[in-house]
Amino acid sequence: MSSYIPLSQREQWADITPIPQDDGPDPLVPIMYSTECELPRWHRDAMDHFRAISLAKEHSERALELTETIIRMNPAHYTVWQFRMATLLALNKDLETELELMNEFARENLKSYQVWHHRLLLLTEISPQSPSKEIDYIHDSLLPDPKNYHTWAYLHWLYSHFSSLGRISEADWDREVRWCEEMLRTDGRNNSAWGWRWFLMMSRPGGKGTQDGGKGEITYALKAIHLIPHNVSAWNYLRGILTHFKLPLAPLSPAVVPYTEGSTAFTTVDSSSFDFPLPSVPLPADTPLPVPLALEFQADALAEQGKTGEASAVFAELIS
Repeated sequence: MSSYIPLSQREQWADITPIPQDDGPDPLVPIMYSTECELPRWHRDAMDHFRAISLAKEHSERALELTETIIRMNPAHYTVWQFRMATLLALNKDLETELELMNEFARENLKSYQVWHHRLLLLTEISPQSPSKEIDYIHDSLLPDPKNYHTWAYLHWLYSHFSSLGRISEADWDREVRWCEEMLRTDGRNNSAWGWRWFLMMSRPGGKGTQDGGKGEITYALKAIHLIPHNVSAWNYLRGILTHFKLPLAPLSPAVVPYTEGSTAFTTVDSSSFDFPLPSVPLPADTPLPVPLALEFQADALAEQGKTGEASAVFAELIS
């Protein structure tokens, strides 16, 4: 941007009368532009010209160039993004080329909702027979920022949209589950990855987690809890499975009670016929006990069985 030449000094823009920003006669929160820094002056110049071509509904090559200039200054300017998309379509531009440009923008602006929404519109228009290349790109995009909400939301849209078109095979779903499991293996506390697993296994039509009454997902969640006992994401996932299948909490006590040691909830539980993973015996020495999430689980299990007095004692321990 250091070589920026104001549009007012360019011959190709000589026919345009810029429209200055109008905040009204008594603006409550006017946009203040610094007079000491070049970038705000450049942005004002570009926006003054943008207002003029936007008002004239000019979808031209110079309009397309101007939108890129402004977006590079401010990648969150949704009005400019919208005008850019309309211009691309009006000029019948190669959207694959635009997608390549968005690869650059996404890397530099991972947390910009507008960048991802523009990408969504592009993929909708391009509509490839297989979204596998785009899925790989999103997987790579999550490596430097594995909890970026916008990227996860876009991945959700990608699978939902192309699945509705019949372009996601069961093999594709299985590969995505394995990729998600690797994300959780890398960071078991990644709540976004847990939410994605829920969609893959439970929410989507045909999700395999719904086919065995929840046993497989309960097993998966318990293994994650045993690996990181204080992992709230895994406990929430377990709760979600039990709620989804309307299953009681108490039968899982053999896997939970060991984490309540040192509390009033700790008791001896028969685990001889328990079908799910149990904690290691003894628990790792670096596991702080009791685990509050386990206490809460057991308190709810006791209340569920009508043992309100015992449940109240555990809840009181939680808040003490």
